[in-house]
Amino acid sequence: MLMRALQFSSHFITKIHQPFYATSSSSSCIPTSPKTFSPRMSSSSSRHSSLAPIAPLEAILFDIDGTLCDSDPIHYYAFREMLQEVGFNGGEPITEEFYAKNISGMHNEELCYVLFPDWDIEKARKFMDDKEAMFRRLAPEKLKPVNGLDQLCKWITDHGIRRAAVTNAPRPNAELMISLLGLGDFFELLVIGAECERAKPFPDPYLKGLEGLGVSSEHTFVFEDSTSGIKAGVAAGMPVVALITRNPENLLSEAGATIIIDDFADKKLWTQLQDIVKKSEPAKATT
Repeated sequence: MLMRALQFSSHFITKIHQPFYATSSSSSCIPTSPKTFSPRMSSSSSRHSSLAPIAPLEAILFDIDGTLCDSDPIHYYAFREMLQEVGFNGGEPITEEFYAKNISGMHNEELCYVLFPDWDIEKARKFMDDKEAMFRRLAPEKLKPVNGLDQLCKWITDHGIRRAAVTNAPRPNAELMISLLGLGDFFELLVIGAECERAKPFPDPYLKGLEGLGVSSEHTFVFEDSTSGIKAGVAAGMPVVALITRNPENLLSEAGATIIIDDFADKKLWTQLQDIVKKSEPAKATT
C-alpha cells in the first residue's frame, strides 16, 4: 500500500542533509523555493521587546516540531510523496509554498478537512495516520536538535525552571522526537493539542500546560516557530520567543512574537535570560 510513498530513496537521504531550500533538478529531491524555505533570514529587524517583566521566571513551554528540532523537511517529504500517490493535485507533487501555507503548523484533524474535503473522514484520518507512521520511520536517522538546545536545557535545569512540551503533533510523534533528542527526563509534562478541547492556534494546549505545571502565565514564556503556535501562546497570555526555523520573520512578528531569534544560541536570547535573572534577584531577596 502506497509503495511509492514508502520508498525512501538513497538520493533523498543524501539531499536531506543539505538545507531544505537546496536547489533540485529532480522530482525525487526537495525542489527550490527561496520565497518560503530560504536560508535563515537575519533577525536584526525583529522587535526588541523584553522578557524581563515576567520575572521571576517560573516556567518555559516549548513547541516541538520546528522548535526543538527542524522536522519540516521530513514532514514535507512524507506529505509530498503520499499525496502524489493518491492523486492529490492531479498527481502533481505539492510545492514547498503549498506545504508552508496549507499544512505546516496545523493539526491532523483539521488537515483531514483542508486536504480531503470530499473524502470520508475515516479515510482521511487513515491517510494522516499512515503519513505520521512514515515520518516516524524516517525521523530516527534524520532528526537533529536546533543549535544551542543542550546549552539552554542545562541553563533551565540549573536555574530550577519548570518546563513542558506543548505540541500539535500526535503523541507517538511527540514522544519519539523527545526521546531522539535525549529529552525524556527533561520535560515534566507533555501536552498534545488533539487531546485538548481545541488545538493550536487556540490557547487550550498552553493553558493546559500552565495548569499541569501549576504556574502562572505572568511568569512563563513560550518557545515557538509557527504563526499558529505563536497565536496560541499569545492568546494564553504569555510572551512568545519565535525561532526562525522555516517561517518568514515578518509573519512571526505579525503573529505576535515578543522577540525573534535565529536559534537557542542567539545572543539576543541569552541577553534576555540574563535580564530575567537580574530582575529576579531583588524578588528573591524579599521572600
